[in-house]
Amino acid sequence: MVRERAVEVNGVRIWLAEAGDPARSPLLLLHGLYDRWESWEPVLPALAERFWVLTPDLRGHARSDWPPSGYQLANYAADAAALLESIAGGSARVVGFSLGALVAAVLAGTRPELVEALVLEDPPLAPFGEPARAWLTALLEAKRAGEAAAYELARELHPERDEAEWRREAAWLCDTADGPFLALLEGEHRPDPWVLLPSIICPTLVLQAGPLAGGALDDETAARALAALPRGTLVRFPETGHAIHRERPAEFVETLLAFLGKQ
Repeated sequence: MVRERAVEVNGVRIWLAEAGDPARSPLLLLHGLYDRWESWEPVLPALAERFWVLTPDLRGHARSDWPPSGYQLANYAADAAALLESIAGGSARVVGFSLGALVAAVLAGTRPELVEALVLEDPPLAPFGEPARAWLTALLEAKRAGEAAAYELARELHPERDEAEWRREAAWLCDTADGPFLALLEGEHRPDPWVLLPSIICPTLVLQAGPLAGGALDDETAARALAALPRGTLVRFPETGHAIHRERPAEFVETLLAFLGKQ
């Protein structure tokens, strides 16, 4: 069902997974920090029944190249744009999770002709503060220390998960370059998604996880984002952690298809 290959864009080798019929409308899925395309596996079969799904490993992640620099949102968005132009031959519907949501927003704001509809899954738009910096620093230190340290950190951060999830998270963390973490630790996104939100002209769905369950998007920031988006809609998933598509895949797909079916 899934076809994988390497594609060179912007001088970087990007690992791309595809699912579904290429005759269908393309759907681009962008994963989060220290994820990989497999993070979408809980929802991929259902989405592939309706779309030609394209889901890359972002630069610095898993099997894509790990260049020494180039981890700003603009770099990721440029890769996504080049993928759409070279593989899909034009525009697509775009879904981004966490870091991928910020990338998707930058893509829609800077290359509006390439994004027909946009879904931002629990985008981390809140001001970058000390808790986020401490979390990123702990991840980077554990990654550098090796898989055993990464495993212990995964158990500490997510005690509710099981052994397989801890081992998966540790492996994926260690299979990520330093660059994505260091760029975020600089504390400023370039470009700033907030500057671009008012210029996103396509219909946009914001999915908010539960702030008290590990979600990154608090109520105040969600309301501010919705006010900034010209054609924004908000759907909340209370009592659901950050990765909605992994914790509630059936409801995620249902919400996604209902939104995209109207566009």
